Formats: sequence, C-alpha cells, structure tokens
Amino acid sequence: MKIVYVYADSAEEWNSSEWRCAVPYRAINRTGRHQAFLVGIEDFAHHRPQADEICQAADIIVVERNLFGPVLSAIQYWKARDKVVLADFDDAYHLMHPSNLNYSFWSQGIRRDNGQKVNPPPLTQFKWGLRLVHAATTPSRRLAEDWRAYAEMIYVPNYIDLSLYQNAIPHKQDGIIIGWGGSVSHYQSFVDSGVIPALQRLCRARPQVRVMVCGADVRIVQQLNLPKEQILHVPWVPHNQWASVLSQFDIGIAPLAGEYDQRRSWIKVLEYMLMKIPWVASEGPPYEEFRSYGWLVNNTPQAWQRVLLDVVDHWEAYKKEASGEAYLVSLSKTIDENIHLTLKQYAEVYEKVLGQPIAV
Repeated sequence: MKIVYVYADSAEEWNSSEWRCAVPYRAINRTGRHQAFLVGIEDFAHHRPQADEICQAADIIVVERNLFGPVLSAIQYWKARDKVVLADFDDAYHLMHPSNLNYSFWSQGIRRDNGQKVNPPPLTQFKWGLRLVHAATTPSRRLAEDWRAYAEMIYVPNYIDLSLYQNAIPHKQDGIIIGWGGSVSHYQSFVDSGVIPALQRLCRARPQVRVMVCGADVRIVQQLNLPKEQILHVPWVPHNQWASVLSQFDIGIAPLAGEYDQRRSWIKVLEYMLMKIPWVASEGPPYEEFRSYGWLVNNTPQAWQRVLLDVVDHWEAYKKEASGEAYLVSLSKTIDENIHLTLKQYAEVYEKVLGQPIAV
C-alpha cells in the first residue's frame, strides 16, 4: 500500500501535521511492507511536478484540514484518476470560540497573514470538501459524530511516537513544577475551566510550587498573573525537543472548557502517562479512557485546587503510581503498536471505493 499524507501546517506552526501526518508516515515506512510519503498542501493544490509524481503512484491520498480553494479541485482531479482520497482533521472548526486566534479565519474568512477575505468562508468550503472525499478521519469520536452527515467518518486516534520520548534529557527545576504546553487555541480552556484561580491559590499556599506554561500564547501567562518567581514561560519548541521540556514537569495539567474542547484528542494526558508524570485534567470525553490513571475534575476552582493540593502534598506517592500501570497503558498506545489498525481502516475504504482488496 502506498499512502500520501498532504500536510497543512507550516514549519512555524508544526503540530497537528506531526500527529496526523508525520507520525503515521514514519511508522508506515518502518513496517517495511508499505510506503508513505509527505507532500505540502500548496504543492498538492497547485500540482507541482514532484507532488503530482508522488500522488500518481499512490493508492490513498490523505489531505489534512484545509479543504478549501484549489485543494478542492485537486481532490476532484485525483478522484477522477481512481485515487482513494481521505480528509483528516482534528479540530472543531464549527465550534470555535471567538477567543481562538483562528476563529476569524474559519468563521469569517479573514486571513491572519494579510487580512484578505476568503469567500465563501473556509468553513463553508470545508463542508463541500467533506462531501467530495471518500471518507474522513479524526482523533475524536465526538468530531466523527458531528460530521457524519457530510462524510463517512472514521475514528483514528493520535497514537504516540515512542522514539521521540525515549531519549529525553531531564532538566530538573527547583520546587514542584506544574506544567502545561499547547497552541494558541487553548485560551478558553484556561479562562473558563476554573484552573487559573486554583493555581493562584495553590501558589500562595505552597511557595515551592511553580507553574510552567509552554507554547506561543502569552495571554495564558498574563491571565495567571503569578509572582515572577512562580511562573515559567517556555516558547514553542520543535517536536524533537518537546520531550526534554516535558521531562521538567512534576505534575501535568490538561484543562478543557466548552464544546470545542470536548472534541480534542487524548494527546496531553497520553504524553504525561508515557513520561510517568502525575496528571490532573478536566472531566470530559477526551480523557475519559484514562480516568483510572490520573485525576479528572469538575471545572470549578475548588475542585482543581483540592486535587492539585493533594498531588503536591503527596507527590512521591503519585509519582510512583504514574510509573506503574499508567505507563504500561501508554506503551499500548504507541504508533508502532497500532499502525496496522490504521492501515486496515484505509484498506477497508479502498475496497469499498474501488471494489477490490489491497494488501495490509
């Protein structure tokens, strides 16, 4: 089987494309039985020669997220040449909160880079794109349900690439580090979950606690408004450096708030488990599967504070617990352990569309 992943992220924002394209791409090639290729979405959309050559040899083309503009024409072009074309996306663009920096683009069609208007808005074109593709994959069961009227929806979780975490070099900070890392789409997750006042009270009650916020959104750091000796901000780092940052966390948090967040994947908690980090997260579908291996809390300042205080005060016991069954469960969610399941799902779509089986 030959699979092409058409990735949408630029180098400066590389995140979703790592999980949804690069991670399975590497794992497929490691099987030695199948081949995978990466193609940039602009190259795909504009039929640049190398991209067309790769797509021509493919059995399946997976197009990430940007189902608008010339991408739609390119999808039609390859469908007409008997290629099975899937879409892949991992965010609830239809439920974005105005605080999300991508809201104006998806909902209003205003480009962030130059302010120009996209018409019709990307969300409208995205719906057209889902009707064009043979099926769509997403790491959220809720997202799959939301879009089932537009396309055949297939749940493909975000499996983790163990090789990126095995060689992390720990850099232990002083005190107890409560850490979090994420993109610019998580502002509401903090503001509306109750975690901010909980962290403020916790830092006053336990001076040894420090909060580490990792990522590009300085608004979260500003909202926390903690004493400078209790707040650490780490800018965005490439994926191959992220595990070394993560290794500094003593406790990981994963706040969620609103319907948009209920359609996120399990990434954050799965990373904590793989790194043997005790964690506290908001109640909801994204982390429900891992309920037994950490803390899920209601979104009130009191609930967050009570649980975080307990984990801080009994950290050694929680750390020991995180190094046991939780870690073993995370190993069962690695990409190399599960890529055969993804390939089987691709093969089922292929057979349904073209009426012939393909070897898995």
